Amino acid sequence: MFLKALEIQGFKSFPDKIKITIEKGITAVVGPNGSGKSNISDAIRWVLGETSARQLRGGGKMENVIFGGTQTRGAMGFAFVRLYIDNTDRRIDVDADEVIIGRKYYRSGESEYTINGQNVRLKDIYEMFLDTGIGRDGYSIIGQGRIAEIVGAKSDERREIFEEASGIARFRYRKNEAEKRLDAAEENLVRLRDILGELEQRVVPLQKESEKAHRFIQMAERRKQLEVTLWVDTVHKAREALRDQQRKLEIARADYNRISKEMDEADAQTEQVRAEIEALNRKAEQLNLDIRTITQDISGADARLAVLENNRQHNDAAAQQMREELEAAGRSSEQTQAEKGRRCAEREKVRQALALLHEQEHRLTGELQQILESSLASGEKRGALEAQLAGIAQEMTAVKVQQAAQQSAFDAAQTRLAAAGAELEENVRVQARMQEESADTQAMWNDAKARKETSTNVARGLELKLEAKSNAQQQARQEEEKIRREEENAAQRLSVLQDFEKNLDGFHYSVKSVMKAVQNRRLRGIFGPVSTILTVQSGYEVAVETALGAAMQNIVVEDQQAAKAAMAFLKAERAGRATFLPLDTVRPAHFDASRLPQGAVLACDLVHFQPEFSVVVSNLLGRIVVVQDIDEAARVAKMLDYKNRVVTVDGQVVNAGGSFTGGSVQRSAGLFSRKQEMDELKAKLERLKARRETAAEQTAQAEAETAQLKAQLESAQQRQTTAQTDEIRAEAEMRRVRAGLLQLDQIRQQLENECSALRDKLEQHDRQMQSDAERKKALEEKTNALEQELKEIVGNDTDFLKQRTALSEELSALKLEILSKDRDIESIDTALEHLHTQTGQAAQRAEELKAGIARLHEENEQTAKEMERVRESVEQGRRDIQQKEQEIAACASQRMEKEGSISEQTRKARTLSGEKEALTREAARLEEQKQAKDSEYQQTAAKLWEEYELSLEAAEALCQPFESIAELRMMVAQVRAEIKALGNVNVGAIEEYEQVKQRYEFLRVQVGDVEKSKAELLELIAQLCAEMREMFAKSFAEINTHFGRIFQLLFGGGSARLYLDDENDVLSSGISIEVTPPGKVIKDLASLSGGEQALVAIAIYFAILAVNPSPFCVMDEIEAALDDVNVVRYAQYLRRICRETQFVVITHRRGTMEQADVLYGVTMQEDGVSKVLKLDVAQAEAALV
Repeated sequence: MFLKALEIQGFKSFPDKIKITIEKGITAVVGPNGSGKSNISDAIRWVLGETSARQLRGGGKMENVIFGGTQTRGAMGFAFVRLYIDNTDRRIDVDADEVIIGRKYYRSGESEYTINGQNVRLKDIYEMFLDTGIGRDGYSIIGQGRIAEIVGAKSDERREIFEEASGIARFRYRKNEAEKRLDAAEENLVRLRDILGELEQRVVPLQKESEKAHRFIQMAERRKQLEVTLWVDTVHKAREALRDQQRKLEIARADYNRISKEMDEADAQTEQVRAEIEALNRKAEQLNLDIRTITQDISGADARLAVLENNRQHNDAAAQQMREELEAAGRSSEQTQAEKGRRCAEREKVRQALALLHEQEHRLTGELQQILESSLASGEKRGALEAQLAGIAQEMTAVKVQQAAQQSAFDAAQTRLAAAGAELEENVRVQARMQEESADTQAMWNDAKARKETSTNVARGLELKLEAKSNAQQQARQEEEKIRREEENAAQRLSVLQDFEKNLDGFHYSVKSVMKAVQNRRLRGIFGPVSTILTVQSGYEVAVETALGAAMQNIVVEDQQAAKAAMAFLKAERAGRATFLPLDTVRPAHFDASRLPQGAVLACDLVHFQPEFSVVVSNLLGRIVVVQDIDEAARVAKMLDYKNRVVTVDGQVVNAGGSFTGGSVQRSAGLFSRKQEMDELKAKLERLKARRETAAEQTAQAEAETAQLKAQLESAQQRQTTAQTDEIRAEAEMRRVRAGLLQLDQIRQQLENECSALRDKLEQHDRQMQSDAERKKALEEKTNALEQELKEIVGNDTDFLKQRTALSEELSALKLEILSKDRDIESIDTALEHLHTQTGQAAQRAEELKAGIARLHEENEQTAKEMERVRESVEQGRRDIQQKEQEIAACASQRMEKEGSISEQTRKARTLSGEKEALTREAARLEEQKQAKDSEYQQTAAKLWEEYELSLEAAEALCQPFESIAELRMMVAQVRAEIKALGNVNVGAIEEYEQVKQRYEFLRVQVGDVEKSKAELLELIAQLCAEMREMFAKSFAEINTHFGRIFQLLFGGGSARLYLDDENDVLSSGISIEVTPPGKVIKDLASLSGGEQALVAIAIYFAILAVNPSPFCVMDEIEAALDDVNVVRYAQYLRRICRETQFVVITHRRGTMEQADVLYGVTMQEDGVSKVLKLDVAQAEAALV
């Protein structure tokens, strides 16, 4: 296990996200004071769970670890640190090769801990690193100034780091947890024993009262069973009469349910078919989308083919140009060979002429020597002068030769300079022309690229719009279909309710007969049932129906005569009985509404009606009060002295006189509810129609916009393809122009260098020629003086002088001619060398041209294969389009079949709806007959409920067998007498006794469990203490041994040891340090210097690492107090142990840096913001992290 990397963001002076990679060995972090080095150590401590802001140098507030901002940067809202640890050895109990510990803290105070991305608790991180030396309390992180605490701390304060090193931290953690549980168990035991004592005092008295209550309940139950038996016998007689009618009604309902089920199945099938049609529509839409995509790909392929064809033609043209250049090079090579032959012949001819000139020079030199020798014989002084003249003549000849050579070189350099200047001017002109061509090409490329990007952005935008609009179109179509189905369902439901209304379903047979007679004009002056002349406010239908009761079916008539005529009609037709309300005889009810409390309202104020019916409404509803709930009803009834009937919104009633009626609501065929529903359905149909028309308009608009967007998208894609082709062509032309410009620039550079060299050469030749001229002049003056002196000596002997002078001049001329020939040979050699070089370059160019032609040929072959592949892709795309069009046609055909199926299902649904309506009417008639039978039965059952609050089923379960009613009544009287003899009875004692007894037994068991747990915890603590003593004693001895050894290494001698203040108390004894540096006697550690104390602490720290090496250690300037010699010892020892432990050292000391494998430099290039620079010492490469 080792530390792999540290990632920081927003922590202290590191606002930017950085990741510091940490290799094995020693990693040093350096930098000036205040640069943020120690913040790296704080980040590692923080992510491992440090919760003390003071330990992190945060000023007491944890939010101070978040980057607080600078003058140029704002403050961050969170701090985030992530630690990467290699776990291939599975030293950490996590099944992963890499463990990533993360912590994130927000300014709001929220904190998050993660292990490999999973949220965990701080406790989980703490427990994971126990006994590893890592963690907030471990010894793997030594903060700035903390090393001295090992020596400066009290003996009992040093235990923590030794316990962590000895591996007992986990056991001490378990021991502390066990002690906490033990304390809790002690507290629970005391509390449970107190409660148990209180319960023991209550159990016995409650037991006696409970037994008496049990006897009372048994006798009361016996009395109830006997009395209920009397009532049930009466109820049974009423129920038998109801059963026959119930069977008939159930048959009708079964038929109704069967038809309803068939209708539901038909609706389900229709919905399924609609879903299949919708799926086919989506499939067709997807196929169309695929076709558009393939079409776009084909358009792109056409553009690709155009580009490939353009590349092929460009390669053909380039290859043709290379072949022409190769042919021209061949012809130039033949001319060069001919020129080389001619030059070689000319060189041979010049060499032969030069040989003759050398012979003449030799001859003239001999003659001149003879003259000089003869002259020497004529006189010593004369000979000396002539010898001087001869030497000067030779020197003059050499000067003239050099002058001629310099003049020749000067002329050649001038000629070449003029030629190079002309070539340079031509190069500049060609380069300027190609620059203009490059600018034009760049402009073309920029324009093509801009057009491509614009077209791409437009196409993407149109694709998004098209997708959104297609979705909107689909949603609009679905919404239209949904509204249409809702409209059909609402219309169908309204039709059923209208038929019910027309057929007077829910009304008594007598009412139906009267209303049909009115329709047939057999009766006059009939307005209709009360329910038809009233409209109830929404929400109060149940209350008004309950208030009216059976009066809803009373018939309102014009006067007494109309009522009498209707009654005679019913009697004659044997159609039953009905109640009539003549407008001229019915009297209104009178009630002072001001007496009503707030929230109560008269029932007559909750209905709407024609003014002529106000008397009837007042008579029926004028004294009935409506309130919200039964509690309010009881309160209002009491306020009104129980003189008015009070009805709640949900149908509960407080009757006049104080009786209560309630329970489940028995609607009278839901007449008001049906009328209310019909009105709501009519309004709903109007709304649905408007919504359907709006949805149809939206669907049509969406379809039009989708078609327009498709056209725009195809146009944009075409423009994109054209721009892409233009861009590729322009890019190829740019590459060609850039290559030409690069070649011209190289030639220009060569010409400029050559011109510069030639100018320097001309200046050199000019200076040399001036020097030669001055030298020649001096030689001529000297010659004239010597000749004058010689003339004075020889007198009239001018023949000798003339002969000597002539020979000298002839020899000089001959040497000049020889020099000229040498220059000719050099010129010819230079020309031959140039021709040879030209021949080699031509051969090399020919090879390059051949290779280029081969390369272009290979590229054309690849291009041809690519074009063939693209053409095959296009053909495949067209085949796919054809296949998808066939699938679209198949989808359309299936959709037509399914739409036909929907029509068939709709016809079937209409047929079933008619049958269902007929069954509804039949069921309503049977229900009316059943209600009459049920009314008698319900009244008897209601009396049973009012007396005993028992339903009939519950009462039947309580019935007792009996032989006669008289015997049963006598048994009831006997039980009542026995109950009276018991006196006062506390029935609640039974439940109270059971609760107290149950709690007493439960607490007694709990006390035993707690005492058992206490014993187990004590045993566990003793076991842990024994293991901790053994482990700590062993580890402490090893640490002491290593401390003495390491102390001698670091101090260069001396002795040191660790010892326990109380060896009998291994687990809590303080730890003392005794050291003797070389040559010193130390009685108190405080007498050591600061550096010596630091070195002692380092020796102890290294001894701990020798016993229990931490996987990695972070040390912040622990050697700051050491001198240079001790720093070197410290660093060398650090190098010795870095194989076992990975070290991250924050330091200012050179000796430590020299031992580091990697250096990280921390700087503040920006005020308040730390940056990290990495230097790999082995490779000596620096990089900014």
